[in-house]
Amino acid sequence: MKEEGLDNATIRVMDHTVAVLLVYPDALVSNSGELTLGPKFEEGLYKALGALHRVLLSSDADIRFYVLVVSDPKIPGAYLTLVRYVDDIRRASANMLSTPEIFARTVFELNVSPATETLTIDQYVPRDIQLEEFLSWQLARRIQSGLDALQTKGLAQIGRCTGSFQDGEFVFTLDVASSKAEGINEETLREVFRISTDVIAGVLASYHFESYQQIRLIHPPTGRTLIFPKARLAIFQ
Repeated sequence: MKEEGLDNATIRVMDHTVAVLLVYPDALVSNSGELTLGPKFEEGLYKALGALHRVLLSSDADIRFYVLVVSDPKIPGAYLTLVRYVDDIRRASANMLSTPEIFARTVFELNVSPATETLTIDQYVPRDIQLEEFLSWQLARRIQSGLDALQTKGLAQIGRCTGSFQDGEFVFTLDVASSKAEGINEETLREVFRISTDVIAGVLASYHFESYQQIRLIHPPTGRTLIFPKARLAIFQ
């Protein structure tokens, strides 16, 4: 990082995860309370990822994930978090993954901490990341992206979808509301569940991930829940 001129980078290694906190001027911009990427964000990201990839791809250390947290000294408490699975980076380097796919496999999040003091990397990334939780984060964002087609067609309003993994179960909450006063109809709701299930089945198959028992899809506005045991999910792959 210092070779790239990134003197304000803090690095921590936790079991199979490397966490980096990068303080980079003009990386982020806050306009009327809305947080966006700044004019120097791409420059800082390019330098940091270049250094990370060079080290991780040339090392025999068992590092499975990296987390890059970017902050701006002028906007304390604002952070962009990027999480990647190192095997995805290896596959992309070998031209086994397309550019759109590697971006789809990257977890991005812009957020503002309520804390008045700047967080340290130990506070922001307190422990090693597990594959199942990374997949739950990635899948929630890919489901939301897939459901955006319904909003484009005027069939629904898509909000933030969330995912988690606990006791062998993936749980995804689908923030999908009707674009009409009478509420979401049955046909649209079936399409919401179908799109979500297709995304989940495809991604888990691409990672060859089998360490789960079932998938639960929750649609809070209607109270509907759909549960797929692992064996049943296989028909969508």
